[in-house]
Amino acid sequence: MPKRPIPPTRIIPAGAPLPPPGAPAGPPAGAGPADPGPLDIRVTVDLVLPGTEPEPAPTWRQRIRIRWIYNIGCAGVALPLSGPWATALVYVRDEQGLAGAWTLAVIPLAVLGILDNARRIEAAHAHPDLWAPKVRAAVMRIALWTAGIATVAALPLDTVVYLLTGVRP
Repeated sequence: MPKRPIPPTRIIPAGAPLPPPGAPAGPPAGAGPADPGPLDIRVTVDLVLPGTEPEPAPTWRQRIRIRWIYNIGCAGVALPLSGPWATALVYVRDEQGLAGAWTLAVIPLAVLGILDNARRIEAAHAHPDLWAPKVRAAVMRIALWTAGIATVAALPLDTVVYLLTGVRP
């Protein structure tokens, strides 16, 4: 329902002195309330005929499109690249402890996740003939897979052993 404008209680012409503080704000004595005019009422009726039901909205699972071959290809390219990063995480885990290694693993994962999302959106909205946004999105996805595979290879097993036994492996 549209909102009606609030009618002014008093119109003070330009150049006229303002009323003193504490003066009543209503209309001058003898004047009735201002007529708000006709109301604008609009009614919408949805008519569903028998046998013609509207199509249901897609669920969140139907809206998500996973590109399996693309992600498997990016993970395949990232697998050999994840070795040096996993080695760095193992070194930090041995020298600084699990907390330092998880910190070193999670912060780049978060940054790469945000950048991957931005590059994916950029590539989705780019002109179909432009290759640079698609290449940047693929490189960012490979970097994300590299960091994820290195983290999974280096940290979870030792973390579970430490949490269950309390002893650093």
